[in-house]
Amino acid sequence: MNGWQRLSIRARMAVFYALAMSLMLLAYAVLVAMLVHGRLKAEIDHRLDQEIEIVERSLILDPGGQVAWHTPHEQHEAYQPLRNVSWLDIHRLDGTTIYRLPETDMPGMDTVITPFEATRVAGYFSFTTANGTRLRALQRDIEISGRKAIARAALSEEQGERDLRTLYWVMGLGLPLAIVVSLVGGYLLAGRALRPITEMVAEARAIHAERLDTRLPVANPNDEIGRLAATFNDLFARLENSFAQLKRFTADASHELRTPLAVIRSVGEVGLRESHDEAAYREIIASMLEEADRLTLMVESLLTLTRADTGLAVQTASPLDLAEMAEQVVAHLRVLSEEKGQEMTLDTAGSVPIMANPSILRLAVINLLDNAIKYAPPAGRVVVRASRNDTEAILEVADSGSGIPPEHQERIFERFYRTGAARDRAAGGFGLGLAVARWAVETHGGQVKVAASSSRGSVFRIVLPLRISPLSED
Repeated sequence: MNGWQRLSIRARMAVFYALAMSLMLLAYAVLVAMLVHGRLKAEIDHRLDQEIEIVERSLILDPGGQVAWHTPHEQHEAYQPLRNVSWLDIHRLDGTTIYRLPETDMPGMDTVITPFEATRVAGYFSFTTANGTRLRALQRDIEISGRKAIARAALSEEQGERDLRTLYWVMGLGLPLAIVVSLVGGYLLAGRALRPITEMVAEARAIHAERLDTRLPVANPNDEIGRLAATFNDLFARLENSFAQLKRFTADASHELRTPLAVIRSVGEVGLRESHDEAAYREIIASMLEEADRLTLMVESLLTLTRADTGLAVQTASPLDLAEMAEQVVAHLRVLSEEKGQEMTLDTAGSVPIMANPSILRLAVINLLDNAIKYAPPAGRVVVRASRNDTEAILEVADSGSGIPPEHQERIFERFYRTGAARDRAAGGFGLGLAVARWAVETHGGQVKVAASSSRGSVFRIVLPLRISPLSED
């Protein structure tokens, strides 16, 4: 982890804010400098253009052919040269000078004036004189008393450059200060924005297994932090529910394991306490084996659910006929219904093609049918129906038992949940069969539920996606 990643989110947000502000301020400063520089140059160009225009209107040729200033009106003062320009000269078209300002009363200016270039294109240009003065010049054609001439005027750029240097100094000194201010401001703003997260962290650290009912504060459920807090609250709710189920599962599993182990222990102690004949020992061993079978069945069911929870169950699908599978399961369990004198019937309407893992889906059918046999009364009836519609394969298992109260119909698929614990134990159930059945169906993208239940019995329905192509086409 590099140094940048070690910084807190607050510090990184402050740095990003300062960088963003710095870039914006730098771009603003560059834009202002360009605008000011362009404005100063435009102002100088405008003044030069005005000056030459005034010169063109004010100069005349006297009777001797010399250039002279036009006599001003008595209400106006005469034109004062060099008021706005550093120098001015006028040339004939052949390049000879006919007028120049400043004259000899301003020593040193002759070295400033650049030689006339007849080939220079009329317009604005800048140059630096021999003494280091930066000038902006304009060369333009004019007419004096109807004669064409070339006028040049120049104006110093030193004042504009001093103004620009002053502006650069102000920006150069102000930009670092603005960066520091934006960094501090960004740090404070980030702290204010992240304060709800700090509160959430403090509250979350106080949550443990005994305080899963605690929820994080949600200041504003519509912003990102509020949605994050709501998401964590949903997570805590699921964890609370999972812990409650785990506690109930542990208690129920302990109870279910304790009972057959206690039976095995007590039967064994009775067998060892006194001598018995061979028939009695056989009965004792048979009781112990019966309880061992119950333990084996429970452990296998728990292992199946554990593999399902961890994703270790093999779920390769292949084409099969749900009606044919139902027929096989009915034939396998028919002996159990016959022992209770029950009538078991199978009702199918042709093939019901699906894609499924045969061993896993078989668990669902076996558990539903075994459940129906257990809770249907002696001489009762169990019916298995396999059918299909345009998109779904349907398997129903109906029994003539006492039914399931509505408040239990959703919870009977939970592990170790029973509506009548004494009856279930007497029938040999653990409350795991329906949980296994639900997992086996849902892993194939289907649903299993209580379709109907009353005092005359219950109907469990499995709904799976139908395989459109008939099996015979494979």
